[in-house]
Amino acid sequence: MNEAQEALARWQTPKEFAVKVENFAPLVKSSTLFNKANAGFLRDAIPIAEFTKHRTVQSVRLARQREGLNDGQFRSADEIIDIEVTEVMEPARKRGDEYRCGADQQGIRHFDPYLGETIASELAKSIKKKADKEYPTKPVLLVYLNISDGGRLGDEVETAIKRLRAEYADTFREICVLWGTKWA
Repeated sequence: MNEAQEALARWQTPKEFAVKVENFAPLVKSSTLFNKANAGFLRDAIPIAEFTKHRTVQSVRLARQREGLNDGQFRSADEIIDIEVTEVMEPARKRGDEYRCGADQQGIRHFDPYLGETIASELAKSIKKKADKEYPTKPVLLVYLNISDGGRLGDEVETAIKRLRAEYADTFREICVLWGTKWA
């Protein structure tokens, strides 16, 4: 794990970074990824690798914890920009619960007729929590929306993303949302 983390902490092209993440990720079981602190760097690296597939950047790296920086950085037009990663899940869901010993492996989700509003609310709470940290730099906030929509939603989530981008424009350079395979 330490070698993988160090390999991702070096400046490299986005393609090199993504290939390393793709090579490391299958070596770590889901139960380890979601329940062991020493695998946490991959929970940041995976969305950062996805981010670089949709953004033109010169180089990218994962930040080492001891550096006291955000979760990662990228270079673009001779500027180093910090990346802060956060995950948003359903209310009361805890990361890795479904992988713990004796857990319900079916992953049954209850029907929520207000799912769009629920997702928008959880997204707002998570972004506010990050904003309250008052980062010394103005990072790109990369939000991994780990909520299955189970079908078609109204525009509540897209409306919330636009509103939150405007509300936190002075706090974050940009707010990017990864939701399944969709970028917003």
